[in-house]
Amino acid sequence: MRVSTIQQRLTALRLLMQEHQIDYYYVPGTDAHNNEYVPECWQRRAWVSDFTGSAGDVLIGAEYAYLWTDSRYFLQAEQQLEDDCFSLMKMQQGTATSEILVWLLKHAKGLRVGVDPKLMAAVVAQQWLEVLTTHEIELVAIENNLVDLIWENQPPLESKPITLHPESLAGESASSKLSRLRACMHNQEVKAHIVTLLDAICWLFNLRGQDIEFNPLVVSYALITEGVACIYLDTTVLTKEQRDYFDTINVVVKSYNTVAADWQQIEGPVLIDNSASWWVSQLLLEASVVLAASPITLMKACKNSVEIQGAIHAHQLDAVAMVRFWMWLERSWQGQTEITIADKLEAFRRECSECRGLSFATIAGYAAHGAVIHYKASESSALSVTDASLLLLDSGGQYVSGTTDITRVFHMGEPSAEEKRHYTLVLQGHLALANTIFPAGTTGEHLNAIAHRPIWQACCDFSHGTGHGVGSYLCVHEGPQRISAGYSGVALQPGMILSNEPGLYIENHYGIRIENLCYVSEVCASECSQTGHGPFYQFKDLTLVPYDVHLIEWSLLSPSEVDLINTYHKEVFEVVSTMLSPEEVDWLREKTQPVCC
Repeated sequence: MRVSTIQQRLTALRLLMQEHQIDYYYVPGTDAHNNEYVPECWQRRAWVSDFTGSAGDVLIGAEYAYLWTDSRYFLQAEQQLEDDCFSLMKMQQGTATSEILVWLLKHAKGLRVGVDPKLMAAVVAQQWLEVLTTHEIELVAIENNLVDLIWENQPPLESKPITLHPESLAGESASSKLSRLRACMHNQEVKAHIVTLLDAICWLFNLRGQDIEFNPLVVSYALITEGVACIYLDTTVLTKEQRDYFDTINVVVKSYNTVAADWQQIEGPVLIDNSASWWVSQLLLEASVVLAASPITLMKACKNSVEIQGAIHAHQLDAVAMVRFWMWLERSWQGQTEITIADKLEAFRRECSECRGLSFATIAGYAAHGAVIHYKASESSALSVTDASLLLLDSGGQYVSGTTDITRVFHMGEPSAEEKRHYTLVLQGHLALANTIFPAGTTGEHLNAIAHRPIWQACCDFSHGTGHGVGSYLCVHEGPQRISAGYSGVALQPGMILSNEPGLYIENHYGIRIENLCYVSEVCASECSQTGHGPFYQFKDLTLVPYDVHLIEWSLLSPSEVDLINTYHKEVFEVVSTMLSPEEVDWLREKTQPVCC
């Protein structure tokens, strides 16, 4: 069956839907491991819709098809979807499954809805089954993915070489991590824990890979019991050294494809993470299943002192690349496009021998494109940079010691009064959050309004989260920690790394976002003891790149805010200048000169 256009693909898919006697087919944007960055061979939603945003789900009916996505991707979806094939369904961030469920309740009574059980979380399937059955709607698990059946020339899943992440960078052996995990399992009264999240597996066993774009992950599963630890992966990529390593830490290595046969024999209770698929829970029908957050998630989020030192080092290396890039940009911006600028920044990062690539696709948004929060330049869309507007650059690198993520805004000419005012409002929110002291037990939603307040005071706002967790040479987006309006249920704890990235976006004109990474640190115990309260925590900046003083409207800042900028710039110069050439030192000195107001 030859399938080439979106309309032809939908037609072919609808024929298979008829064969399986289903009225709707649900195609989530995720994969069996709930990866943010999905391998090309598993990008089924993108293949069937042409929408390439990182958040969005598709529902295909007999006559119409729908795509749900949030405000970060509205403009992108409008550009990529074929109007005669898809309707764009606008939603709040993170609500796709609930909004699709509500839609089905209104439109699918008495009908059958199919889904690949590997692509639907067990907790979501449980909720849908309970609700849909009360409305005479049947949810059907179809294990052979229907998109795969019509996808001609579907790329294979390519396993790439694995590296062992040394204890000198991890700060803890895999054996120690397994012991801590088993203690948590004992406390939760479970006999086994199935792990499906790739960053959790790589962290647990001190592995890094190349299977997922931008993330140093290995496609794998893991099973941990009281006496046995087992990892399931493509065994053909393992070296003798790696096989010996697994033997040393008493980990059994099995083929990725043997999971189903093994897990059907497990005796419970079995802990599976809330993100684990419906397919996994179906394999465990004979066992008692506990659906809860994996203990690994919080263990991984709280970096040890070695990981924090690694993050500090990685950000120093990244600062050098950013300084060299900024110098180049000031001198060579004429004739550059969003794509050539992103490529040049990547080249500066890759000059460092410890860089292993980017941590995500660089967002280089000039003028109106800066207002598209997750904009991705293409050959057809890329704008040439001029001196007439703002350039937003959100980028990051993967270094063997840590993961970076930074956003800075540049102007090659003279910024307007409005641009300076808006930049300063965002900077005020950024500084306010960065310098907040908060008590133990504080969650991200408690702090979110601090970054929003200066922007709200101007009757403006931004719709994305203020801060996300970041891994240690792992994923640039990591849970459970975050700073946003939504409930996280997890208090911020020492060692957690987060972003601080308020923004302001003027549609069709420009976007502004200022982002540093920081880590949670305990305030000096002596200070807390004097008050009788505590403990208290604070953020410490990891990112060491100047703000563009050219864009600041200094009259809007208080003396204390000016002091905060000067203090930050002083640290930037003292640390980063030691790694630069004399010419670069002179340039950085100029960028970090103290300002008196």
